[in-house]
Amino acid sequence: MPTEATFFLAGLFIVAAATGWAFARYSFMDRDPPPGPPVNADYLRGLNLVLNRQTDEALELFVRMAKVDDDTLETHFALGHLFRRRGEVDRAIRVHQNLLARPNLSDAQRDQALFSLAQDYLGAGLFDRAEKMFSELRGSATLGKAALENLVDIYERESDWAKAIEAHRELEVATGEKSTQVAHYYCELAERARISGDLDRARQHLKSSVRSETGAFRGTLIRAAIAKEEEDYAQALRLYERVLESDQRLMVEVLPELVACYEATNRRAELERYFESLIAEGGTIKQNLAYAIILNGLTEPPILRRCVEDFVLHNEVLTSLVDAEHIRSLSDEDREAEIVRISSGLRQLALASARYRCTTCGYSSQRLVWHCPSCKAWETIKPIQAFQLERAIA
Repeated sequence: MPTEATFFLAGLFIVAAATGWAFARYSFMDRDPPPGPPVNADYLRGLNLVLNRQTDEALELFVRMAKVDDDTLETHFALGHLFRRRGEVDRAIRVHQNLLARPNLSDAQRDQALFSLAQDYLGAGLFDRAEKMFSELRGSATLGKAALENLVDIYERESDWAKAIEAHRELEVATGEKSTQVAHYYCELAERARISGDLDRARQHLKSSVRSETGAFRGTLIRAAIAKEEEDYAQALRLYERVLESDQRLMVEVLPELVACYEATNRRAELERYFESLIAEGGTIKQNLAYAIILNGLTEPPILRRCVEDFVLHNEVLTSLVDAEHIRSLSDEDREAEIVRISSGLRQLALASARYRCTTCGYSSQRLVWHCPSCKAWETIKPIQAFQLERAIA
């Protein structure tokens, strides 16, 4: 079957031939028509190559034939685009470099050629060259916005968050729209500074992390981690509890840190009261808490064990898999051992399953990430607050 490239090349040859015929026809309408020139043998050879599906040879022939002038400029852009789509980036680069070498290109034509060549380099993974060319187009009236978007993409891939912030600021000026991404760039810088021990710089970056909902969550988590490292447990507890007030689905991430802060200050009684107040709220909080306890393998304080026991003995799916009545009839010590055994199995199941999923593209992960590696969207990775029992059956 003819491929897309076959039809495209045939179209190029036909258009080129038709353009030459029309130019000759209308240029000499008022004169006596000269004898028609013979059909170019290269066109016939090229068409024959296309019809025989020898597209590589046909493309090479066409590149040699086509003169770069105003009549064939768009043909060259289309040819370069075709090469890039086919993964033949070297050929696309050669086509666009030849265009840029022309001394009489208009500003718009030069910008288009430069943008196409930058896309070629980006497709080839030559980020430094692509960055340089997209940077030249920052002020372009027609391609400035697209160039900035590509620069943001490059800086995100390279984790160059400072440059990503700068490019995004320019993009906001160009579009008049505020973006939530910049908040995460500052969080990335803050987390990097925290890990390196520069807590003051981390705090400075966090001042700009509140421009989006999850950016604010993330900033609060980093502030809590800083407070914990400085042994300011009271401040850390306030921040962790604030996160849970905003989104209880982050219980899996927050719970072990919360327990560690309470225990570091010997405030176990207060921890018990805090969990009792959470459970009293009703809704899904008890299930979220039990899921977080099991996943993190926590057994203390005792209220956590009781929460897991209640979850196991009242969950509709689990009670169909275990003998709940038998477990209830056991002594306290034996019942506790049985609940621990079931919890261990559920934990292994949870750790082997996806715990987070992107709401945009469906990408799954076992850890919390703020930037989807698949669709490149921010703030779309959400926790999965359930045990995927179908994996156990499989």
